[in-house]
Amino acid sequence: MSTNVYTSDVTVDNASRDQLVESIRLREQRLAAGIDELVGRLHPKALTARAADSARSLVIDEQGSPKVDRLALVGGGLLVAVATIGFFASRGGRG
Repeated sequence: MSTNVYTSDVTVDNASRDQLVESIRLREQRLAAGIDELVGRLHPKALTARAADSARSLVIDEQGSPKVDRLALVGGGLLVAVATIGFFASRGGRG
């Protein structure tokens, strides 16, 4: 018979005190590891690093070269935004 509570031949009903203590200890370790992983994932520095990597991957390819099509699209969008603001600003001053 195995000493591990998680095997099919040992259940909580027929486990010894030592087996139950070991089972609780193992569960606590797994919970602590899971909590540590979640804290690491949700740490502000980790979130910032992932966001920066994601943003960087939008305009830089795997070789480190800029993605010209994406940069041109962003530049065109900025140009349209500035032109629109300039247009409405010049019309608003006349009247």
